[in-house]
Amino acid sequence: MTTTDAMGTYPPLPPSAAPRRLLRRSRSNRVAAGVSSGLGEYFGLDPVLFRVLFATSAFFGGAGILAYLLAWAGIPEEGTEHAPIDGWIQALRRRRVPVWLVAIVGGLILWAAAFSWWAPGPFFPVIAVIVLLVVFYGRRDMQASARPAPPTAADAAPAVDLTKTEAETETMPTADAPLPPDQPNWVRDARSWFDESRAASRARRRRALPVRIAILGTLVAALTVLGIVDAATGIQLQTYFWTALGILVGGLLIGLVLRRFPVSLTSLLVPSVLGVVAFGGSHASLHDGFGQRDWRPTSAAAADYRLAFGQGVLDLRNLPGQSIPSRIDITVGAGQVKILAPKTLNLTVDANIHLGQLNVDDKQPADGGVGLSRIVDPPKGATGAPITVDVHLADGNVRVERH
Repeated sequence: MTTTDAMGTYPPLPPSAAPRRLLRRSRSNRVAAGVSSGLGEYFGLDPVLFRVLFATSAFFGGAGILAYLLAWAGIPEEGTEHAPIDGWIQALRRRRVPVWLVAIVGGLILWAAAFSWWAPGPFFPVIAVIVLLVVFYGRRDMQASARPAPPTAADAAPAVDLTKTEAETETMPTADAPLPPDQPNWVRDARSWFDESRAASRARRRRALPVRIAILGTLVAALTVLGIVDAATGIQLQTYFWTALGILVGGLLIGLVLRRFPVSLTSLLVPSVLGVVAFGGSHASLHDGFGQRDWRPTSAAAADYRLAFGQGVLDLRNLPGQSIPSRIDITVGAGQVKILAPKTLNLTVDANIHLGQLNVDDKQPADGGVGLSRIVDPPKGATGAPITVDVHLADGNVRVERH
């Protein structure tokens, strides 16, 4: 009686899978960069179809040109494993360029190319091309990750438990998993770059936290003190913005020297600079009040009217005749100054507008601009002693209506 050693026999190996087709740009049958020929070989179609598609879609907002450039950047050349975009991503990773910065610059370049004077076509075809390319590469990525690996001889051998314990696994070094041969290298590189950029951003925020808290605390304390003083005696509006700008610039410079630069606080520079530009030279203050003010003087002798934000209406229609020259001063931070007067009144308006426009008797077009200074002379036939209204408006509109 003979026996057979069952431990020494193995089941036959399954037949090897067919070689996978790789998406590569052709070197032999090419007109430009070999994109159309590579796509034809990959999908088993005539490359002329892709050439016609790229050429035709180029007339729809430049979508064909953009699609060809993106395909050239993301598809490796025949006989190679790396696409041009692989080198770009590696260079950006080495220089630790943030992903968000690259996204903003790329978006601005795309916007300029799509809306420039030489490409006035619709932007929707360009968006469609980008979405299709993202879906195409994303689908290939998912298919590659879900595709089971072909069985080998080791699969048929007796199973041996090589599972590491949790403690052993934590001590083992990790590395980027190898990519399937039909998956672009830039997919893994882009993911690693994004993860590295996000981790570096979190580390920078943690390092800059003390500086950020110090800047915000100083800013809140300074603005609170200015508000208290302004409520009591009045402070020019530009003082708030100059103080905020000085604290922010000083704090950011200190953070830069200490290598703890609080990037998130740079956004506060925008309203500070805009406030300095908008209210530079204005003598209005929050102490002057808000809303609508109606000024109806019975005498024009040395009148002074002030308003921080809102509409101020100077009504001179019921002003009695003046025997001596007089002057009225109006100071407004932002809003509208309306002057109502009869046509027979000897009125001169000296309008000084930092940023805005002047309209006289609804005449069009109105004068407008930056640093506007105009003198509105009295109408013909005006009688009585001259009255001068000196208007200082930081931002807004001055209207002179004579009835």
